[in-house]
Amino acid sequence: MNTVLTRLALSLDNLGFTPNMLTVIGFICAAMAGVLFYMRINWMFTYIIAPLLILLSGLMDALDGPLARLGKASKFGGILDSTFDRLGEILIFSGIILGELASPFWGIAAISFSLMVSYVRTRTEVENVKMESIGIAERPERMLVLIISSFLGMVEYGLALIAILSIITFLQRTVYAYQHVR
Repeated sequence: MNTVLTRLALSLDNLGFTPNMLTVIGFICAAMAGVLFYMRINWMFTYIIAPLLILLSGLMDALDGPLARLGKASKFGGILDSTFDRLGEILIFSGIILGELASPFWGIAAISFSLMVSYVRTRTEVENVKMESIGIAERPERMLVLIISSFLGMVEYGLALIAILSIITFLQRTVYAYQHVR
């Protein structure tokens, strides 16, 4: 998979794209998905186009790192990437809640614990403990659950699963941090 991503990153590099451009494109796709969930224009926009936009957002997120490793990185790029990833998730989940595709309970739980998963990682890594791949539901897994559940027209079930998996991941990361930060 890394080879495929590296090849795609090389192609984008040749076209003049920067990692920050991909981050912004990914954020715009996530924001548009949130708007489509909120508006519920019709079945196609809600259950086909919105999840495709989330998929495209995820692809941009998967490519900005390999592109940065090709020598196009900026010190601010990592901050921009992390910030826009969180904002994108908030906008997607908020669109689902406001579009009444899921109960506010599951939506708020999904937003809150998704953010806590990221927070525990960031805070623990400040203490020089790597948290990558710790826990069962990092952002790509959460977005995949949402994409599949959206395609199936089962957005609320997807959001509930994301909330539950995020709680488990938060607990896994918290325990891991406790064991490794002393």
